[in-house]
Amino acid sequence: MSDSRQAAFARECDLIMKGGITSGIVYPLAITEIAKAFRLRSIGGTSAGAIAAAAAAAAELGRQRYQQGELSSDPAGFAEIERLPQHLCVPAANGHGTKLLALFKPAPAVRALFDTFIAILEVKGKGPWTRLFAPLKVMLMRHKLTALAGALLAGGPLWWSAASSASVLVWLWVLLFAALGGVLAVVLRLALVALRELPASGFGLCSGMPETDDDAPDEALTTWLTQYFDRLSGQHEYCAGQADAIECERPLTFGDLRRHGIDLQVMTTCLSMARPFRLPFRDDEQVRENNQFHFRQEEFSRLFPRRVVAWMRAHQRPGDERGDGYLRLPLPDDLPVIVAVRMSLSFPLLLSAVPLHAVDYRTSRKKLERCWFTDGGISSNFPIHFFDAALPRRPTFGLDLGPTDGADEQRVRFPRNNGDARLAYWRRFPRTGLPALRGFLALLSNVAKDWNHETLSLMPGFRDRIGLIQLTREEGGLNLTMPTERIERLTRYGREAGQQFVLRFGDPQHWQPGAQASPMNWENHQIIRLRLQLASVAEQLQSLERACRELHGTEQDYQRFFTADAKRYSYPFKGLSDLEQDPDTGLYRTQAGLAQAMLGKLREIAQMIEQHPDSHPAKGAPKPTPELKLRPRL
Repeated sequence: MSDSRQAAFARECDLIMKGGITSGIVYPLAITEIAKAFRLRSIGGTSAGAIAAAAAAAAELGRQRYQQGELSSDPAGFAEIERLPQHLCVPAANGHGTKLLALFKPAPAVRALFDTFIAILEVKGKGPWTRLFAPLKVMLMRHKLTALAGALLAGGPLWWSAASSASVLVWLWVLLFAALGGVLAVVLRLALVALRELPASGFGLCSGMPETDDDAPDEALTTWLTQYFDRLSGQHEYCAGQADAIECERPLTFGDLRRHGIDLQVMTTCLSMARPFRLPFRDDEQVRENNQFHFRQEEFSRLFPRRVVAWMRAHQRPGDERGDGYLRLPLPDDLPVIVAVRMSLSFPLLLSAVPLHAVDYRTSRKKLERCWFTDGGISSNFPIHFFDAALPRRPTFGLDLGPTDGADEQRVRFPRNNGDARLAYWRRFPRTGLPALRGFLALLSNVAKDWNHETLSLMPGFRDRIGLIQLTREEGGLNLTMPTERIERLTRYGREAGQQFVLRFGDPQHWQPGAQASPMNWENHQIIRLRLQLASVAEQLQSLERACRELHGTEQDYQRFFTADAKRYSYPFKGLSDLEQDPDTGLYRTQAGLAQAMLGKLREIAQMIEQHPDSHPAKGAPKPTPELKLRPRL
């Protein structure tokens, strides 16, 4: 008999988006489709995915503020997100390229380097000679005098020989040496500029901010994003009634989001500490990261709008005032969203890294030193582990980006069933020549940084809630000069992915006309997570029981940590002298008593599982079964 019962669906969701520079253009329509059926609760991402996550969080905040009567007019944030791809296709104010390209404004000193980089992008996918001469043309036109001087120096010794010779071959040698000399001189000049200017500008061609004489300062990435997040959330109207000028111009903060039940988290990479960090920095009982960091106003003024820096200066975390120019980083709720997004978006050499300052306590100096924060994608480009719980209360969707072998293949991929979800997507590269070497090295780099989320994406409990959008080399990535037609095609992929999430996990009234129910739905995800959790906990408890049993009665017995003598050990439990329950309430009077009882109950459960080998929770559970391990809170 067929089951005609309506499957349970979710009304709220979490969302994680992968980094990918301009690949993030796929996200706007995916977000708007998801927002039609779900309230967005926890949203995260890296790099371009951090921009999309912050925009989605801001739009959800605007929706909640309007629905709760805190705004008189609807900011219609999701409608504005839907219009974003069209906006990025509009010509820039200076007439050069689109507004997508105009987001990246290089400093004057590195303009030639940036233009050379753009020239390389514009001929991507064309013939080898075109790819060679296009950047050379830009380099030579930008530095004509340098090229001329190099040509004269290289060809000079041969000019006199050529002048006294009628041989065409001699003149060809002269011209060849002159050309090589001109090119070499320009390359050396650009290399010297890069060596001098990039470290001084935070190792990036663009700061994200406009120059003082910029005719269109609002087009610059950080300025535009700050204003964009404010519009999506209705921030200006919400803060307009404040008497204080700084409060009146308050940028969107994490506290604004949190007060409406929206949890935004993005990933960054601290090069100085060689580790990733989740932003905003944690400041709770488990992890206190935020208190170690400071910033300098003059450095942040080059990276963020004036009102953002003014807010941060006025809302430093509590602490002693310093007279050395270092300012305390605000508490997590007071941190502007744009600061976290920019720290996640610092793509190496394109966008400058963000400096904070902290003390290296391994040294004897105990002075604040600069810590460089760069793109979160270096350490975790797809933080699908964000927001995971033992059992989910709502689905966490993952929007993944990957390569495709050909332009005609299906681009938006979701598992058809639980078996289909196990299959990995292969990466292939040419077999011979320079393309083979380049492809091999590129995959080495990608696997080194992506192995964690690639492995997680194949795990049950993850694979059924991840949508993969596959892109060609000409789509997304560093392609800042994509034509309108290509941008529109990418947005269609995003819309299709969003509709698939709604079909699988959402209310049927939001499905597309004629859509058929998928077996990969919310109920399927819930039972998978329940089976996996019980199987993994059973394995963990059996490991605990083996250790306690083998060491019982020896000098290494874990029960010795509940005796009165245990005070001599590090991190002793509190109340070791009283392990009993209160006779009136039945509650344990001390931490030590509760901890000992917990250990005993866990052992009892493990022993119960051992007594039922044919009914072990792992039997019939999805494979491979994950393992529970202690790991940092990243």
